[in-house]
Amino acid sequence: MRRRTLLGAGLAIVLALGAGACGDDRGTTTVPSGATLNFKALDAGGPLTKAALTKGDVQVALVFTSDADIAVNKWVLLADDKLLQPAENLIPAIRKTVDAQPLRDALNSVSKPLTTAELTELNRQQSQDKSDSSAIAKAWLAKNKLVPYSGAKLTGTFRVGSTNFGEQEIVAELYAQVLEAAGAKVERKFKLGSREVVAPALEKGDLDLYPEYVGSYTSFLSKDATVPTDVKAAVAQLATLAAAKGIVLGEPAPAEDKNGFVVTAATAAKYKLVKTSDLATVADTLTLGGPPECPQRPYCGLGLTKSYGLTIKS
Repeated sequence: MRRRTLLGAGLAIVLALGAGACGDDRGTTTVPSGATLNFKALDAGGPLTKAALTKGDVQVALVFTSDADIAVNKWVLLADDKLLQPAENLIPAIRKTVDAQPLRDALNSVSKPLTTAELTELNRQQSQDKSDSSAIAKAWLAKNKLVPYSGAKLTGTFRVGSTNFGEQEIVAELYAQVLEAAGAKVERKFKLGSREVVAPALEKGDLDLYPEYVGSYTSFLSKDATVPTDVKAAVAQLATLAAAKGIVLGEPAPAEDKNGFVVTAATAAKYKLVKTSDLATVADTLTLGGPPECPQRPYCGLGLTKSYGLTIKS
C-alpha cells in the first residue's frame, strides 16, 4: 500500500538534475478566459496512464512526482507555480524519548540535499536497475559527501522503520546508514506495513524513527486538518499534532512525493512547457490522462479550474 491515494496531494518542479521542491513563485502567466483541457479517464498514475502518455494518446499525465518512470522516460514534471497541491515533503518522524540534537543533525543532513529529482532517480535505480536499497543509499550518501560523517558522534541503538514500499525503504536506509556513520548502532525494521501499522509502532515505542510525508502524516493524525501548500506552515501544523503523540520532527527535505502533471520532453519542447500555468495557452490542443474521478477532485480537475483557470472536458 502506498502512502495515500493519487489526488490526495501535489505537483512539484520541473524534473532536472539538481531540481528541488516547489518554490513560492506563483508565476505570471495570464490564464485565457475559458481555457479548456481535454480529459481521458484512465487510471491513478498507473500503467494505462503512462502507456497513453508514451503513445501520444494523451499529452499530459497525472502521476506521483517521484515515480521512477519520470526518470526512466525523461518526462518533464511541470512546476506547480500556483501552489495547488498541499505540501508532501519527506520528513523524519522521531520518538521524543530518543530525540537529541546530534540525532536530528544526522537525519537533517540527509534531508537537506534530497530533492524530488534525486528521489525519483533513487526510485529508478531500484525499479529499473534492480539495485537494492542498501547499495543505493551507500552511493547517494557518498556522492553527497555525508559519509564519512563529520558531525557530532552518536551512541546507542536506534530502531529505524519504514512502510512497505520501495521509496520508503530507500529513505529509511539513508537514515540508517548516516546514523551508523555517526557511530550509532541501527536495528532495521523495514516494510512493516502501511502507515496504520508504522505510525502507532512509533507512538508505542516499538520504533525510534522513520520517514514520513508532511501532508499524509497530518491527515493521518487529524482527519479534519487542512494541509497548507506552504511547507513551513504545513510542518508547523504537523509538529503540533505530532507532539501530542510524543513525536518530534526533523527538517523537511525538498523532496516531495505527491500528485504531479508530467509531459514528454518532446511535448515540453514543442509548447515551451515548464510550469502548470503554461498549459493554459495550448490547453485546447492537449489531453490530460488520469483517474476517472479527476474532474470532481479538488487537487485535479476542480483545482485546475480554481487555481489555473483550466476547465476539464471529458
